[in-house]
Amino acid sequence: MVDKRSGRQSAEAAEQTKKSILCAAADLFSQKGFDKVSVREISEVAGVSHGLIRHHFGSKEQIWHRICDEIHLYIQGLMETLVEEADPNLPPNERLFEMMIRLMASLLVDPRPSRLAASAMGSKEELFDYLYDLTGKTEKAFAMELERAQAAGYLTDSSMEELKWFCCLFSDAPATLRPLLSQTYGPEQDKALLEHWRLFARLLAPMLGIDKSAIPEPANLRELMVCGTCEPDHVV
Repeated sequence: MVDKRSGRQSAEAAEQTKKSILCAAADLFSQKGFDKVSVREISEVAGVSHGLIRHHFGSKEQIWHRICDEIHLYIQGLMETLVEEADPNLPPNERLFEMMIRLMASLLVDPRPSRLAASAMGSKEELFDYLYDLTGKTEKAFAMELERAQAAGYLTDSSMEELKWFCCLFSDAPATLRPLLSQTYGPEQDKALLEHWRLFARLLAPMLGIDKSAIPEPANLRELMVCGTCEPDHVV
């Protein structure tokens, strides 16, 4: 008779092995770029055999897809939580503004999705497209909020794609242009990211008819993060 506890332990061990592989791969892709990382290097960092990686994922591309799937779930979870936590009594422009500045704070504190995006630059186009979810699934939670703001007369000339582009510019820049970020705001990372977020908020505010005096003044970005995302282990 098969010991059910042993079976559960084996399944748990397999899942932990997969997670170790994904974490190692995500770190390596972020640091070196997808093309410069080999499956053998991932196996060395993860502490597992080359064959075990092939067994669980098949190829380096499949590892990338799985990491992206985790990121999509993470971003989708952020957006859904923002919608749930936003004050339903706020005017639609104020509600969307609050959601967007909190989303940006969360993305800046945990930059791994942005670093992975940077690592995909120059690689196969389908890898970049898969990461950025060009089918639009992850932003569905925001689409209705944008429609409400537009019905109230705000962002009437903007599409969801343009809003996504605007957010990507600000969330990705610190990861891809870090030396310039330090040159602009100083070498202290947390302070530089806070000033970068303030620039985003100042530019977004007039687009949504928000007075600059209504922009929050957090001491650090973690004050604005979505509940449950303060620890960076949520992405992978």
